[in-house]
Amino acid sequence: MRKSVNSCLVACLLTCAACSNSKSEIASAPPPAYEGIPAGLMERCTVQDVPQETVASIIESRGIYIKAFGKCAAKVDAIRAHDAQAREVK
Repeated sequence: MRKSVNSCLVACLLTCAACSNSKSEIASAPPPAYEGIPAGLMERCTVQDVPQETVASIIESRGIYIKAFGKCAAKVDAIRAHDAQAREVK
């Protein structure tokens, strides 16, 4: 009696092991393809400055640089958000 119980137990374990291996191979899917960063976000940040001849032009130049820095920082934030979204898909 003891031998038959052990034999049945071994047969069940082998069957379960065979099932679990075959399911893992069937369920695997290819990884999603990375689409890259949109071209609009990869444009170089440029600043069109004014000649700094007077105090007013220096103040104007500072305003131009602050505005350009904000636009460039927004691009970097968009790239980070795009990267985070692409990593979530995986």
